[in-house]
This record gives sequence, C-alpha cells and structure tokens, in this order.
Amino acid sequence: PDPQGRRLGSDQADALVRVAVSGRVLDVLVGPAGAGKTTALGALRQAWENQHGTGSVIGLAPSAVAAQVLAEDLGIATENTAKWWDNHTRHGESFQKGQLVIIDEASLAGTLTLDRITAHAAEVGAKVLLVGDYGQLQSVDAGGAFSLLVNDRDDTPELVDVHRFTHQWEKTASLALRHGRIEV
Repeated sequence: PDPQGRRLGSDQADALVRVAVSGRVLDVLVGPAGAGKTTALGALRQAWENQHGTGSVIGLAPSAVAAQVLAEDLGIATENTAKWWDNHTRHGESFQKGQLVIIDEASLAGTLTLDRITAHAAEVGAKVLLVGDYGQLQSVDAGGAFSLLVNDRDDTPELVDVHRFTHQWEKTASLALRHGRIEV
C-alpha cells in the first residue's frame, strides 16, 4: 500500500519497478488523468527514500501551480523549472548524487529546459523522471521532448487503468477526451 493505505494496481507497481531499476538517468511515466500517477509517485517516493534517505526525492514542474500541487500531493520540496534553473545558474543550486527529480506535467516543459535539467542530473549522478500525458497540452516553448521520448522507447511505462472517477461513464469520457473525441 501507498502512504495513504491505497493498494497499487498492477500497472502502477510494474511501472514503479521499471523506473526504479532501469539504471537510466532519464525515465518517463505516462498516464491519463485519473490513472493513479500521483498514487504511484507517492509509493515511489517512499521506496526511493528508503534506499537513498529522507529528502532524496524532489519535484519540479513547468508552472508554479503544478509545482505546488506536486508538493502538496507528495510532501516533497518542489519548484517550477524556470525558477530552479535560475537558482542553479545564479546561486549554484544543485541536485545531489542518488536524488530522484520528478518533473510533473512534463509535456508542458520545453525541450531546452528538459535537456538542461537532465544534463545537470547526469553530471551529478541524479535521476530524472518525467511524468505526464502525451494526450494533454504541449509546451508553449519549443517542445515535444516528452512525446518523442514516449514514442522512441519501446519500454515506457504507461498507466492504463483509470481509478479516480466514481462512475464508468466518467472514466470512458475522460479517456475519449484524451484521444480528441470531441463528441464526448
């Protein structure tokens, strides 16, 4: 179970194992709204901190609002990507070896931003996990890195079971909207 006592679905558990043991500097986790990305990330945070220590998981997001939501949902230190990069270049803020950097709403992050942050993580021995949904909005900057990574890798974990909604029609409607079916 996760810290709130919820049990992970098999797709969530499989995704977490694949991310945790991949050995890559950069991994991707995909899922539609309501698929349990936050629940899965809570469990990943717990497992990562058991291995690497308290505070070894931090969060970034393309907007301050998304960063705040991530902070509240996971109970981790978060910042928006632009501010973190500014703090890095001006004040030397850095990731630490063994740290997990979760970038939520990653489809909204520009390619240059993701490249810079991932390069720094690789330099210091941290790991980056991009979390989002290719079916949602894309970056207003030169973007597409998230979708490219998802499509380029044949082993990208994708959460498929929708948990958040109460009624089946809500789940069906949410997934149909994700696929651009405006008649929904």
